[in-house]
Parts: sequence; structure tokens; C-alpha cells
Amino acid sequence: MDIDVIAPEVIDGVRLLPIVHERVDLAPVVRVTLDQVRPVAVAVELPTTLADAVSRAVDRLPRVSVVISEEPGEDALVWVVAPGDPIVEGLRWAADNDRPALLVDPDVRYRGRHRDPVPDPYALWSLGTEKYLETVRRLAASGPHDDTDTLRERGMAYHLQRARCEAGGPIVCLVGAAHVDRVASHLRSQTVPPLARQRRSRVELRHLHPDSLTALLPDPPLAHAVHETLRSGNLPERPDFAATVSRPIEFVAAGLRVITGGRDEDPGQRSRAVVAFAAHSAGRPLTGGSHQAVDRRALGRVVWRVAAESYREQTRSDTSHWQRRMYFDFARRFTRVQGGLVAGVYEWVVAARGVADDNLAWEVFDAARSYPWQEATAELMTASIDGELLDLGTRRVRFRRRFLRVKQRPVAIPVRQRPEPTDVGEWLHAFDGDGICSYPPEDVVVEDYGRFLQQKAVSNLAAETSRVEPFVSSMLDGIDIRETLLNWHEGRVYVRELGKAPGAAGSVVVIFDPDEGGGEFPHLMTWLGEHEQESDMAFYSSIPTQQIVGPGIMRATYGGFMLTYPPGRVYDIWRDLDYRTARSKPEVLLMAAVDYSQDKLVVHVAAHPPSQRMRSYAASQAKRIVHIPIGSLSPITLRKVRVVHILAGRDKRDVAKDYIW
Repeated sequence: MDIDVIAPEVIDGVRLLPIVHERVDLAPVVRVTLDQVRPVAVAVELPTTLADAVSRAVDRLPRVSVVISEEPGEDALVWVVAPGDPIVEGLRWAADNDRPALLVDPDVRYRGRHRDPVPDPYALWSLGTEKYLETVRRLAASGPHDDTDTLRERGMAYHLQRARCEAGGPIVCLVGAAHVDRVASHLRSQTVPPLARQRRSRVELRHLHPDSLTALLPDPPLAHAVHETLRSGNLPERPDFAATVSRPIEFVAAGLRVITGGRDEDPGQRSRAVVAFAAHSAGRPLTGGSHQAVDRRALGRVVWRVAAESYREQTRSDTSHWQRRMYFDFARRFTRVQGGLVAGVYEWVVAARGVADDNLAWEVFDAARSYPWQEATAELMTASIDGELLDLGTRRVRFRRRFLRVKQRPVAIPVRQRPEPTDVGEWLHAFDGDGICSYPPEDVVVEDYGRFLQQKAVSNLAAETSRVEPFVSSMLDGIDIRETLLNWHEGRVYVRELGKAPGAAGSVVVIFDPDEGGGEFPHLMTWLGEHEQESDMAFYSSIPTQQIVGPGIMRATYGGFMLTYPPGRVYDIWRDLDYRTARSKPEVLLMAAVDYSQDKLVVHVAAHPPSQRMRSYAASQAKRIVHIPIGSLSPITLRKVRVVHILAGRDKRDVAKDYIW
């Protein structure tokens, strides 16, 4: 990098380095610049009255602190001291090299901050650092500017002139891009002491609660964590990817005793693994120095990989290639619409929910907020801060029920907070009863889908027996557009006569996975409908006790299920000796569906048609199996239908909505 271009010497002994506040991309640029110039002091655009609190906050890093000050009649001053902030990087360089850190911004009446109209800092990878900072300086200078800004810029020039006289060597000052040209202009002329307060009535340093990191930092907390790891120059050993994956809480069925990890394990251990893995996967050498910088685009790929695998572990649902493509494409387009180049947490979460559900959105959010050093309590008082405290003149809009989106930073991430147990026993005690039941909203979804499949089967059979012929005298049941277009050269119109299905559809069988090995979906169950509008159901699934998601709430994934109506008729088919000749669990379901169906047609949804043996079995009872390829159905709907929650008693239905997404 050309230091004379990046940080030009405005007057003898003073260089100004334009920065974009709080953006991780610029922090390594600061360190490389300071390493090359080796100034005798580092000056930063921070109020002089915050010196003590800032010094203490820098000493606490990598734990993130927040400096808070409120004066009567002014907006609250809130500054988050995070490792990826370019100003923080400058302060740390000074501390590491035993150089004084100078706060040169006069403390004038605080009226909040404008957002600099600058391009996404990720552009420095394509434009080069020199061209990017030149562009930033030019664009930022054209943004909003008022009398307060002028007072501050003149004050910074005054303090820098004094510092130059006292330092006896070069000084590098880190200044927001919007101010750098005007500060340079004032430096070249005579300045006077600024009219500013010398002290504040109250300046507080607080430990920032980890849940506030994502709301207050424009870049993902994971990006700051990776920067912190890379700046040390000592990468930890690359962890096994499995260590980055979120595991469900698992219990043995007998006695409900904890048998393996998941959310009962040390959460910091997984967070450290995510950061270490990301540091190896998303680090990129910065031109002009030996330092590694965070590649936010590569970081997004790491977040997806960790989230997708965690989603599979938590829900037993895989993410497909098309979902991955749609996720990145949507996030990219959404980011471009908002004027950015690389997606952040908000865009990732919205994209994940769009291609799957809230569970995947949560796993994306959980991976992106990884910051292992930030615990809920510390030696300082802990502050939980949301975006409302930072008055940036933003406009709030409703994104979705229970979720708020802020148009500019800070952004409230649109994910529901997943409730976590304070201890394992908290959720274990909820399984003390003997009864189990289903979750009614899921029952409605399954019943509706069963009726949809019945209608589709009847419609498919009717289409098979329909007749198409050229129009002569009767329109029959309407024009067949497809056949007419195919035979357009004949100059004739074709009409269709709809056929009729040989009966109504009764039982429905859906096979998601035949479980040929027998180990993936070993749980067998038969449920009777609770009322006359609900079918009897039999299914095989994953083991519910391996996925505890709430107090008395278990989650499982269907391998296959059977629905039959009316309710209250089905014996436990898994113990019924009439089906001992079945060669697989799907055959047990299909044989039971044939037996219990009160209508002639039995619907069969699977990847492959039923065997001739099963068709003969149905024919022996004057039934007919109608096969629907599972690949012809919506994968998104199938994914929703495939999840089942089992509750340890009806009393759990009142709280289940908080844990079931």
C-alpha cells in the first residue's frame, strides 16, 4: 500500500488516515499503516472527555465494552468498543507499542451521528485500498455537514497542531472520512482553542451483554471475533468441523437421563470452535503487509455451512443444493438493493427463513453472533442495549409479527429468541407425567395435507381416463389448449372430456424415507384421533427423546406415516400380527392403509411405486393403490409436514408455541 496516498502528510509531522467507523474491513488497514509509519503517537476522533473510560475499555479487550454518557438536553453518547473498529485498532496499536493515544475531538453538544454516505468497505478488495479510501473521502465529504461538525473539525486541527509541537515526531490521526478534508484544511491555517466542555458530569463504562452485540455492531460479531483472532498472528489449530455444529439435547427414554451434549454443554466451547474454523476459512492476506483481514464474503459461506449442518442436527432435515443457491442469491440481491456489497446478519437471516423456516434462520443467527469472550456477566455492570438508545434518525417498519426491522443500523434481527433451559433439570421435570399428546397446529397441517393428497389422487386418475378429440359439434368439458397448440399446423381446435375416478380416496400413506437400514427412524407409534374431524395415524420416526426442545416437548422427524378416517378404529399396527408378512416399515403402513380404508382408493406417496405384491394385496380387498411421486410435490411443504412434536401431557400445549417453530 502507498502510505502517502492512504494517509497523506497534511502538514509536517501529521498524517490523516480516513476511516469508516466501526467497519471490520478497515481495521487491518489501520494496523498496516501504523506499522509502516511507526508514529510517536496515535490520535483518534474521540472526545477528549472520554479518555479514562476509553483507556479502560481498550484494556478489557477482547471483551466488548460500551461507553455511555448522558448530559441534560442532549442525546445519549454510546460508543461500543469492539476489536474490529478501526479507531479501536489504532488505540490498541498505541498500547501494544507503548505510544501515547491522543483523543483530539472536542466535546461539543452531542446531537447523534450521521451515517457517512460511503460504499461498502468490502470494495477495497476490488478497488485497492488507495482508490477505495480516495473514493470514500470524496463521497463522505459531500454528505450532511452542520455547525457542530465545523466546531469539531477546527477543534481536532487545534489539538493536532499542539500535539505535533509536543510529540517531536510523526503523528497519525484516524479521522472519519467525512471530516478528513476539512480537518486538513484547518490544519494548514491558524487555529484557536475550541469552545468545548472539559469534562462530562457522568461517563460510565459497562460490559455489553452478548445479546446486544448483533444489534449494535454493523458487522457480524463473528467478523469481530475472527479479526481478533487474525490480528494476534497466532492462529489456533483448525478445529474439526463437527465441533462447530449445534447439537440437540438428548435423553434416554428410560428415566430421562442426560446422555450426551448439546445445549447443556459449555456454549463457549462451540463458539470458540466456530471462530477458529472461520479464521482458517475466511482470512485473507492484506495487500502491503503480512496481516490477515476478514473476508466477509467467505465468512458468509462459513456461516451457511455451520448453520445448515446445525439445522440438520436439530431438525433432522437436510438443506438441498437449490436452497443453498437461493439463499446466497437472495441475500446478494437484497444486499444490493440496500446499497451494500456483502450480506450481513440481517440479510442472512431473512434469506434463511425464506428458503426454509425459522429454525434455519435461528441457526444462521446463532452462528453469526459467535463471540466466545463475551459472557453475560463480568467485573463491570452489564448493559443490555437495543437500537432505540442510538438515535440515528432511522424509520422503523414492521417486518413480521413479533419482529422489528430498522431501516438503517442498528438492525433488529428478525428471529425469535429460542428459549434455553437455565439447567438441564428444568426441562427434565416436565416429563414426570405418564401421558403424551400431539401439538394441535401440526395436526391441522397434516390433516389438511392428507385431504390435499386425496384430491390430487382422484384428480390424477380422472386425468388418466380423460378423452381428447378434435372439435366437431360439442365443446365437451372445454378446449384442451395443450393439444390444440401441439397440433396448430392442422388448423383445428381440440376439446377434452374429463374422465371419472373409479371411487373416492380413503387412507393416505406418505413415505419420506424407507429407512432400509432400520436405524435412522426406529421409533414406532400409532395414534388415535382425538375427535371426529381427526384421522387415526401410524408412523415411524426418529427417536423423540433425542431432541428435547422445551419443557416436556420433544421433536421428531417422520420417516413415514399413514392417515385413515374415521378415527378411533386402528389397533397398534406395529404389534398387529396381520402385518407380520410385511418386509419393511413402509409395507406395514401400506397394508394397514388398505385394511382400514373405507374407500376404494388408497393414496401412496413415495419416491418409488409400490411393489406388485402390494398392488395384489390391495386388489384382493377390492382396493386400488394410487401412487403419487414424492418428487412432484413441494419440498418446502413436505419439510414442514415431516416434523412432529410430542408433548408430555396436554398441559404443555399452552406453552408449546414458545418452543415450536
